[in-house]
Amino acid sequence: MLTALLNNKYLLFELVSRDIRSRYVGSILGVFWSVLNPLLQLVLYTVIFSVVLKIRFGPEHSTGAFAEYLFCALLPWMAIQEGVIRSSRTLIENSTLIKKIQFPLEVLPFSVVASAFVHQFLGTLVFLFVLIANQHLNADLFAVAFLFFIFQVLMTYGLSLIVACLNVFFRDIAQVLGVLFMLAFWMTPIVYPKSQAPALFRWFLNLNPLTHMVEAYRFVLLGSSTPSAMGVSYWMSFSIACFYVGRFILQRTHRHILDAV
Repeated sequence: MLTALLNNKYLLFELVSRDIRSRYVGSILGVFWSVLNPLLQLVLYTVIFSVVLKIRFGPEHSTGAFAEYLFCALLPWMAIQEGVIRSSRTLIENSTLIKKIQFPLEVLPFSVVASAFVHQFLGTLVFLFVLIANQHLNADLFAVAFLFFIFQVLMTYGLSLIVACLNVFFRDIAQVLGVLFMLAFWMTPIVYPKSQAPALFRWFLNLNPLTHMVEAYRFVLLGSSTPSAMGVSYWMSFSIACFYVGRFILQRTHRHILDAV
């Protein structure tokens, strides 16, 4: 499958470019909305949880520190959510293209995932500028963030393949995903620290692989507490499993997808 993506890299680039252009056509700010949207969410969550509810991350009890911890988790979360939810409809929306020519199906979900990660990359550039300006960037482990990013892409692509294939046969999948991601957001310590959760609820948090992804990013970028090695391994294993399950489902349903879309 990875070979197929490489062999169709020019097609993939064109699909990603088209997706980004179509989202901002006629917009005054254009691609800058990809930065403004997470910034607006950051401000909203910071005011509610830091100013109103007085929730704090780490030893530094300041609104700025809360915003940094929040943004570090919010950027990858938004990329995953956008990539998976939008990918669920990509095979159906491109049914005409799929039926007319021998089209590599694995390219369509990946183009949506890649588009989502372009937005994460732009937001991360702004975030890194703020960390450098505040001298809060953990430069010693910054390179490790690229390794985590690879596993994040692998997990998102695998989940996108799964939901894209299943949604062809069960059209409610796209609707259910919105509810599932809403639940997953609160089951991931994004707007609150895991240490403040009750013991029983903390056990459920540890079952969520995204919990360990968030902790890993905060460790390498902000120098927060060291995440559990077992937890990070669990998330990485989950990411690899998602990719292989997604590939397996696409291979088994490929012929049926062409008939059903």
